[in-house]
Amino acid sequence: MFEKGYIMLSKTSLTRIVLFSLLVAGAGMARANAETLNVKGLQEPVEVIIDTWGIAHIYALNVHDLFFAQGFCTARDRLFQFEIWRRQATGTVAEILGPREMKRDIGTRLFMFRGDMQQEMNHYHPRGELIITSYVEGVNAYIDLTVRNPALLPLEPD
Repeated sequence: MFEKGYIMLSKTSLTRIVLFSLLVAGAGMARANAETLNVKGLQEPVEVIIDTWGIAHIYALNVHDLFFAQGFCTARDRLFQFEIWRRQATGTVAEILGPREMKRDIGTRLFMFRGDMQQEMNHYHPRGELIITSYVEGVNAYIDLTVRNPALLPLEPD
């Protein structure tokens, strides 16, 4: 699933994302196979280098764009996992896995967080709301991309 690559996210009227495959030879890397995508959301250019092991190395000029790119890259690699986590958090697992999950879903709905979300996000970091909402914007940007190009959706396990 992981591909070595290079993503350049730059600021335009729509953010442009350029994907490259990396060829690693000795200590140097060559860029090839560019693909350009348009994605709304960044404030400044962002560079993402995907290494041999599929790790995204993100270079951004501000916190928003850093976490936006992280969300985008993570969604690209783990979208199906995110769907399962979303269902676990909202008590909707039984919709896809059947009645055996009803007790878990009921418990989740009973214990669902109902407090001040802004206060909760900022509890983790002074800029928690900015960090978390930027990350979610990046995830949603990737989801929007899959709506336009369903071939980008991950395969679901049988």
